[in-house]
Amino acid sequence: MTRIDTQTRTLTSTVTETVTQSAPAGGVPAPTPSKSSSAAATGTPSPTATAPAAPPEAAAATATSDSETTWWPWVFLALVVLGMLGWWLLRRRRDQAVLEAWDERLRGSEDEASWVEDSLTSQVLARTSTAEAQTIWMAAQPRLLQIDEDLHALTGDAPDEARATRATSLRTLVLELARAVSSDITTEPGTPEQFRARRAVIDYARQRLRAALGPVDPAAGPMDGTPAEAGS
Repeated sequence: MTRIDTQTRTLTSTVTETVTQSAPAGGVPAPTPSKSSSAAATGTPSPTATAPAAPPEAAAATATSDSETTWWPWVFLALVVLGMLGWWLLRRRRDQAVLEAWDERLRGSEDEASWVEDSLTSQVLARTSTAEAQTIWMAAQPRLLQIDEDLHALTGDAPDEARATRATSLRTLVLELARAVSSDITTEPGTPEQFRARRAVIDYARQRLRAALGPVDPAAGPMDGTPAEAGS
């Protein structure tokens, strides 16, 4: 019993001294260490604070805002496409207008070439005297020169190669016929063989020009301003 009492008194004295040494001056007890301090001291990680979840109204507002800010690229793309389509349509219309204007000029020159082959040449060849034939031919020279100039301009203004070739070919055929007729009326009659040879050249040139122009339209009727009418 004496040994147990001695141990009890020793333990009590030790605890009292420990409490007395740890207490601050003035008798105010030391603050109790917090859980986080204890956890830091013991090496145990403290739980991470979780942010509160956004309310459903805020999430819906965010989704609506995102959807409203993604429509403008599509509108911009649509405007670009519409602009390109409009530009293409305008260019196509302008190109079509250029083609139609050129084709209309060519039709006018073709009518004039048809007049040379069907009307002028026939009138010149039908005259019994060289003087009368030369009078008709000389009266037609300004018109023939205008036809040549128009076809030359059409060749330079042609919007494509096919149209340029058409104008060039037509001009060449008209010139061949004009030269054949001019050679016939400015040359002495000569022998019958020579006369027939010249007329054969004229007939060949007329056939080639008529083949390029197509058959004569009977509904068109005689053209105004022929040299015969001017000289009569």
